[in-house]
Amino acid sequence: MPSPSSPAPRRPHGFTLIELLVVVAIIAVLVGLLLPAVQKTRESAARTQCANKIKQIALAMHNAHDARGRFPAGLEVANLPPGQSCPNRPHPSNDARTPWAVAMLPYAEQDPLFQRFVPTGTFAINRQFLPNANAANRDNQVVPLGMFHCPSDAKTVGSERSNYLPVAGGGKPSCDPMNPNDVPGVNCPGCVANNTPTFILYANGVFFINSRTRLTDISDGSSNTYLIGESKYQVADLRPQPTDNEKRGMWSGGAYLDVNWRYYSAITAAVEPVNQPARAAGDYTPTDVRLTEALVGRTVGSFHAGGCNMAFADGSVRFVLNSTDINLHRALGTIKDGLPAGGAP
Repeated sequence: MPSPSSPAPRRPHGFTLIELLVVVAIIAVLVGLLLPAVQKTRESAARTQCANKIKQIALAMHNAHDARGRFPAGLEVANLPPGQSCPNRPHPSNDARTPWAVAMLPYAEQDPLFQRFVPTGTFAINRQFLPNANAANRDNQVVPLGMFHCPSDAKTVGSERSNYLPVAGGGKPSCDPMNPNDVPGVNCPGCVANNTPTFILYANGVFFINSRTRLTDISDGSSNTYLIGESKYQVADLRPQPTDNEKRGMWSGGAYLDVNWRYYSAITAAVEPVNQPARAAGDYTPTDVRLTEALVGRTVGSFHAGGCNMAFADGSVRFVLNSTDINLHRALGTIKDGLPAGGAP
């Protein structure tokens, strides 16, 4: 009889080490190809969400204008003559009253929060001066509001700070009253601090101290004038020194009113190029410590690649590039410089 055939050798179950390494290598390649695309899609979504938020703030400002016949002031300041926008105060914040962001609340579906403020009471211009503020204002100025947070800025999300600031104007970066070629209010469009020529409260845009700007005042054209700018420059961290270490900003802040150190803490201006602050270490990264107060009122910028969102006085939102001509950028910050802006970039 024929002998039975021998059974074929059985293949072991599972992968060999070489097969497993090949699969892992393929997965790594696929992840390497897909991750940048996922990150790009996520940032694109964040930029779109950010643009929608600044659009809503611009619409709220227009609703306020419709109801009141003008835009809210950048900051109401007591004890100044009518039409005066250059404070000469001995204290940084005691005369600070309602800031733009609080005045806007009823027109941004935030009336319950607005009703908790005391408009005629003192407001803090940053966290340092909260003890000087009216008690009700003090408690409510630090309420986090998501409408002011860009999702690309992790340090601002969930905080009392804002990534969206109104534009006070624009112009040259310094003004020295001792220089005969620098004349404040003429070729220096703002209120210069006594101690430094680069601390300036610009006042040739839509929002500034005790401003009463109407759309009809914007003779440069509402489509050629900044209304709200994106910003990553509010102070976000405590200073390392044991005293005078609290300078962090708030969405409900305003301006430092001391005659020696005048600067905006929750208002900006078109002075430095987009995303290019006058800072020795260069622009902020998302994880950098943010301590420099002077940047807030001079620079717009974001953590979006290549530029930032800007709302214009006609209610439109456009992405303004880092490469925007500086003279055009400064002109877009003003409401009636009489020069042709040539349209937004």
